[in-house]
Amino acid sequence: MDENFNLTGELDAMRSIGEALSPLDSNSRERVLRWAFDIYNVTHPKISSDQKKHGQDEENTDLANNQEFEDHFESAAELLAAASPSSDVERVLVVGYWFQEIQGLPDLDSQSINTELKHQGHGVKNITSAFGGLISQRPQLVIQLKKSGNSKQARKKYKLTTAGIKRVKSMLLGKTDTE
Repeated sequence: MDENFNLTGELDAMRSIGEALSPLDSNSRERVLRWAFDIYNVTHPKISSDQKKHGQDEENTDLANNQEFEDHFESAAELLAAASPSSDVERVLVVGYWFQEIQGLPDLDSQSINTELKHQGHGVKNITSAFGGLISQRPQLVIQLKKSGNSKQARKKYKLTTAGIKRVKSMLLGKTDTE
């Protein structure tokens, strides 16, 4: 790991920036970020005036892109600490993000997620209910891909939606709303 890398300092800075930017409208945020990029003499690889001029998808220019976060978290525990989830449902979402986006798994299962949460001291008593809470939100944060077996306890496979991924990124940036 880079000797100049300071995970805690960087996460604190991201959280502060997220808190400072969250009450602003998108135009104001853009002005503030462009000022910061200019004053600190840095460029963001995902934001350029050419992309804005050509109207490229806003998702591609999101400051909270996957690669930025993948580079900073070596464990689900670090990700949980940075995201600061406040409920079982949010913890399930964050660990789902860990497996899907950072570890690259094609689908999620409740047992793996709950096992990881238990390792962190946050086991969920009813993991199926937690997934149900993520599925019932609008927009859906998780979708159920398949179910194997006929019983109520049958094994199910899940996947985070774009909205679910965006929610975790917002948590990582310290936003309290669901913009």
